[in-house]
Amino acid sequence: MKLKSVIFDMDGTLLDTLDIISRTNNEVLHSHGFPTHTIEEYKSFVGDGMRMLMRRALPKGTSEDVVSALLPEVLDLYHEKGVGTIPPFPGIRETLSGLVERGIKISILTNKEHKYALLNAETILGEFKFDAILGERAGKPLKPAPDGIFEIAEITKVPLSQTVYAGDMKADIMTAKNAGITSVGCLWGFGRKEDLIALGADILISEPKELLDLADKNQLKI
Repeated sequence: MKLKSVIFDMDGTLLDTLDIISRTNNEVLHSHGFPTHTIEEYKSFVGDGMRMLMRRALPKGTSEDVVSALLPEVLDLYHEKGVGTIPPFPGIRETLSGLVERGIKISILTNKEHKYALLNAETILGEFKFDAILGERAGKPLKPAPDGIFEIAEITKVPLSQTVYAGDMKADIMTAKNAGITSVGCLWGFGRKEDLIALGADILISEPKELLDLADKNQLKI
């Protein structure tokens, strides 16, 4: 089956957000007397939404009340310092343009809070009209639940058999598998290649432009 829809993860796939994530979280942690972390450590914290990231960044045993108190500070700081400054990964713009030129639907499914997902897409990749953008929303399960994939498939009207999900983390591969669609592991992101292989990613790519190779074939294989 020919590819007709690509759903992207956001952080670590489209956008190189690790620096701003680490800086804003560390600033809040430091201001409250908690230990800070390296960028490499933050690579293992991301992928499951900001609340889970905050839990992982705080010392083990920290109460949920503390997580709830610090999370708005992090999000406000992220918004203040990050909007318009976060770079897309090299080759992302060219790849999105190429997909659109080929008539392929482009969408985003992320565990980032929905309003920030919309804001980042608008301020950083605003030249592209995404067919759907879904982030963390009240009452909606986060990845690796497949619900977001199904919702986007309804919006795009593209069969799951002609849809792929491209992401860099374990949760992304699990999401695709739970939805029964082709998973594309993106090796330029924050995840580890061995983890993506262990989870059985259907396709591994080293550069975004390899998605165009996939789009030019008559089957979902490179």
